[in-house]
Amino acid sequence: MLGVADNKFTIGKEVYYPFAVEMHYFRVDKKYWSICFERIKKAGFRIIATSVPWNLHQDNRRDIDFTGYSDPKKDLIVFLELAREFGFKVILRPGPWVSAQWPNGGLPSFLFHDLKIFARDSKGQELKLKDDAGVQGGYLPSYLHPHYYHFLGAYFKSFIETTKNYIYPRGPVFMVEIDFETSFGRYLDPASADYNPDVLARYYPGFLASRYDDIKKLKYAYKSKDESFETVEPPREFDNLETRDLPKVFDWFRFREFMLKSYLSKLEDLFKSYTVEPIFFRSLYFRPGDQLPAFDLFAKERDLMLGTNVFPEGTYFDLIQKGRYLRGEYGFSWASSFTSGNAATDKELQTGDISYPDGMRRFYLVSGLLGGFNGFNHYMFVNRDHWMGGPLANDGTITSGYEVIKRFNAAILDFKLNELERNTKICIVGNRHYQWMRLLKDTKQFSYIDSLLQDSIGGLCRDLMRLKLDYDIRETIDPDELKKYDLVIMPSAEFMPEAEQEAIVELLKRGVNVIMCGLMPKYDEEFRDCQVLSRHMRIKTTLGCGIDIIKLSQLKGFQFTANHYGHILSTDNKIKKLATLSKKCVGVASSRYKGTLYLFTFNLGSNSDHNKMIFTESLLLENGISSYMYCSDPSVDLAVHRSGKKAVLFLVAPPAGELSAVNDTASREVIVRMDLRKIGLASARFKMTDLMEGEEAEGVSITSDSLRKGFPIKVDFPDGRIFLFEKK
Repeated sequence: MLGVADNKFTIGKEVYYPFAVEMHYFRVDKKYWSICFERIKKAGFRIIATSVPWNLHQDNRRDIDFTGYSDPKKDLIVFLELAREFGFKVILRPGPWVSAQWPNGGLPSFLFHDLKIFARDSKGQELKLKDDAGVQGGYLPSYLHPHYYHFLGAYFKSFIETTKNYIYPRGPVFMVEIDFETSFGRYLDPASADYNPDVLARYYPGFLASRYDDIKKLKYAYKSKDESFETVEPPREFDNLETRDLPKVFDWFRFREFMLKSYLSKLEDLFKSYTVEPIFFRSLYFRPGDQLPAFDLFAKERDLMLGTNVFPEGTYFDLIQKGRYLRGEYGFSWASSFTSGNAATDKELQTGDISYPDGMRRFYLVSGLLGGFNGFNHYMFVNRDHWMGGPLANDGTITSGYEVIKRFNAAILDFKLNELERNTKICIVGNRHYQWMRLLKDTKQFSYIDSLLQDSIGGLCRDLMRLKLDYDIRETIDPDELKKYDLVIMPSAEFMPEAEQEAIVELLKRGVNVIMCGLMPKYDEEFRDCQVLSRHMRIKTTLGCGIDIIKLSQLKGFQFTANHYGHILSTDNKIKKLATLSKKCVGVASSRYKGTLYLFTFNLGSNSDHNKMIFTESLLLENGISSYMYCSDPSVDLAVHRSGKKAVLFLVAPPAGELSAVNDTASREVIVRMDLRKIGLASARFKMTDLMEGEEAEGVSITSDSLRKGFPIKVDFPDGRIFLFEKK
């Protein structure tokens, strides 16, 4: 049996905590493999991951070598044999794109001797991939081009034939990642890819036929004169679009996802054709600032796992959002690459100008757990070219980070990570269509959507973090899944699929309270009249963007300035006015059903406005949600989870601004308050242990009264700490 159960990997009759280390066999001299393996094992790991670059194992003469007969760096087989001897399970990442600061991301240069293989943008130009740490990125291939698949299929067949006896149940390999962050090389602009003419001719008409069945339906949706699916041209301009242009543009976004999913499925099926069926996982790319991944790579009909990568990019907020999305949407949050060090150029490595302090390492480790990740692959655990900060040097020498991670692993076992109970009462629901709109330029309508997602929903997420309140993020509005939350929060624009509008009504009927921010939908995603939600709730809105003073009906004397998107109209006597703007209604609560619907047509994010935060806290309190944690420094993040008669406090002191691998560390004392009774743990006195201090840590006695009033903790910035509280 292969799978995930109780937040652990199940491999046959054994279970494994989902924590692995990345070590590239081709970047570590063979004579050091054993010492690296010994020290990886002593650090508490049982799973090893490695990339397998295509252009390493197949040269430009098309010769393929996995046994090292032409170069010992290519000896994947001995690496797998040695891993088996040491008792490791293995994750393979054979690409074809592996990234990893490796030339061309692992793609052989002979591919691009064939001009047909290049992916093309809307103007017919090839797409150059970004160089990384001074390593050439190469070019983006057209994933579904038959010439590309001819070369890739031949290579993969050889790879599968060579490794199949090492894949479960015959060997240690239990998981395989096909490609890496499959996202057109992070080209998210819809005009970027893929306009390869051969791929469009082969797949685009069929894709449209599967959506519309009859060309008349497409003509009606597009307001076009096309006589067949074969004559439909994809959109190539994405500036100054009219509403009537959007159905076709949305179909192009869907087709882009179709290309990615088809590509991955095709390669996964190639493995299955050889009766090789490990766990397949796909890694998702998140653009900084977005609530949802750039592409939805999930496929209901396929048994696979999804993960994401955490590197020093974006902000701490982005790191947390990734973990909460995977946890909320799929129930298991896996970081397929979780930074343990940082990419570096040759010059940076030679001069030694950069370092990776232990405080930064602790920050990332604890952030991962606080953010909801159930496990991650430490990338890189063993240093290599174009990488610094790994806990082991590439000759197996131990660095300072080794002890930090060893203590971290011991802490996970001590408090039994998989058994922690999260007190998550809030769910944020993202919207894929609105996220697509953010990628369009100067649309003549719906220009408020960018503010709606970034300032309002994103800002509200930041406010929840300031209040130390946990939340999940989901993409699908499934009443059966969402009924477990006390409060569901989502953006709402003038268009929303009919099925989603109906699902919101069903949620309210089941007694779930819903906060919507934006405008009441009056169209579906094809921009046909659709006012299901409006009719049920007897609420309409009018568009009208601007900045004004918002006055609160229930908090007399409280007001604040905010962006607004429109006004609310209703004659329903079951609707309560909550906020006004120049005598116009901009906030209501409707109790028409068992659950309450709140609609606000202004930016809900506080942006640290004190009065707005008071409004947010009062709104949450009205829904039975209040914080039971506090820190004197609002930048410090906290989370407390219960495990039986124990509680675990995760404390994260993030670096200022963008995530980085290098920061000046400053120390200061903060005061933390928390009431463990709120999570069902009552005792007059607790034993408090700092688990990141390791075996020499001595627990101290602390009263529950001191916990509620506040106790001091000295922290570094950046840093991450884990404290265990046990009843005395």
